[in-house]
Amino acid sequence: MLSFNSNGEINASSKQDALQQIIRYASVLQEGVPTSHSLASTVSEEKAAELIEAAIHDQHAKYSLAQAMANPIRKNLDYHGVARRGLVVDPVDQGEFVTYELDIDVQAVVVSAHGSGPESRIFGERASVELFELFSNPTIRYSEARRRRFNAIDRAIQKARQELMAQEDVNFFGALDIAATVENTAQDINDSVLLKRDLIDIKKQIDGWDNVTAKYFMNIAEFTDILKWGAGGGQGAGGGDFDPVSMREVLQTGLYGQIFGADIIVSKLVPPGTVYGCADPEFVGVMPVRQDIQVIPADEPKQLKLGWVVTSELGIGILNSRSVAVGRKSTLVNP
Repeated sequence: MLSFNSNGEINASSKQDALQQIIRYASVLQEGVPTSHSLASTVSEEKAAELIEAAIHDQHAKYSLAQAMANPIRKNLDYHGVARRGLVVDPVDQGEFVTYELDIDVQAVVVSAHGSGPESRIFGERASVELFELFSNPTIRYSEARRRRFNAIDRAIQKARQELMAQEDVNFFGALDIAATVENTAQDINDSVLLKRDLIDIKKQIDGWDNVTAKYFMNIAEFTDILKWGAGGGQGAGGGDFDPVSMREVLQTGLYGQIFGADIIVSKLVPPGTVYGCADPEFVGVMPVRQDIQVIPADEPKQLKLGWVVTSELGIGILNSRSVAVGRKSTLVNP
């Protein structure tokens, strides 16, 4: 049974016990990360109740409620989004031509204007990063808004955050997947189980270009492999190289531990059997954001529903392909 103490830390008797509990907690988080920022964090409870009730009838109140929802969605994306922690978020002005200087002889990979590829490789002195739109359309019934108020609106906020974050992260991992083999060589994880030496091989690829490996991104299946490190070969979690995270709030961001000074970040959007290694964001790439979170009322009165269109406009560019490496299992097994 997974338990946390009053400080939000895992109650564990050992590092191995903590690791097992993290994996159990991870299986819960894969179904949906709790919202860290809610409507109540933006306006008072009394004000929120007034906005929700008025939004059912009044057009001005609909826009006021939508505006109040934007900030918690934005904060949740910044806190939980993997892409926003792997890249430098760069606000850009309307009409600004989005270009970035490249290091000499380094290739870049950018996501197309449509999002989700095809990606393009750029070789030269500058890279143009195309922007694309993301959107979500959460709805709730009028009766639910009246009855549950905060819970109903917060669920809409969580749905929008999850859908936008998934779109950002899918594009991010797609760009990483291509960039990782532009300058570096994909590492073959020969065993059916991820071992320390596999992470070392990925690290060597990045560090060999005078970068420093700062993050590993993996699926829960590969993180579960770490439990098997105690089977032999000096792979035990008690060997001192792997340090699990114990704070619940940190675990909810996908950061589960550190190894060799690098964060281990787990996401269900990383393809099973794949592990990406990256340097710090400033050495990897950018996420230019022209339109941050915008929430527009989009009710469905015939369905008796409040609704919103939540949009953003951004781009994704890996400006230094030498700072990214990948390892892939030659054989996939069920965890």
